[in-house]
Amino acid sequence: GAFLLHHDGQQLQVFDGRETAPVLAPTDLFMLHGKPLPFNDVVTGGRAVGVPGVLRMLATAHQQHGRLPWSHLFQPAIELADKGFAISPRLHALLKAEPSLLKDPQAAAYFFNPDGSPLPVGHVLTNPGLAKVLRMLAKQGADAFYTGPLAQRIVDKVQLHPSNPGLLTMADMRKYRPYVR
Repeated sequence: GAFLLHHDGQQLQVFDGRETAPVLAPTDLFMLHGKPLPFNDVVTGGRAVGVPGVLRMLATAHQQHGRLPWSHLFQPAIELADKGFAISPRLHALLKAEPSLLKDPQAAAYFFNPDGSPLPVGHVLTNPGLAKVLRMLAKQGADAFYTGPLAQRIVDKVQLHPSNPGLLTMADMRKYRPYVR
């Protein structure tokens, strides 16, 4: 989720693109027998995933105030995903300290060696899958994220997490709307 502030010299607009809870989320989603679940038991996996709001919020702000074509906004991120970036000492240290990523086969394959050690500082990470998604969003707009095959893949990833599934649905994705305050 995110907020975006826009001031035109006279009026301040706040674009509220915070994530929202899935419709099926009960009020005690993060509780067990009246006590809060341990933090790591909650945040790893799908349970803590809300309906993402950033893209619809950005699209709304762009519709009202954008000057460049929507597709142009994605070019720097597409280039970075294609060309990659070197793992920094900080990222390496964070990966070394975060064993939960090893439980996700995709994350493990992306950030770690087969022996479970983090990829070394300086290793260049590219992300052709992300570049493909960004190209699709640049061409088709934010709705491509909230409907269709990409949205279904997100919902499936959340609902089918092997140890901590979440409640996000396609209806949640389709219905998301940001607020302008």
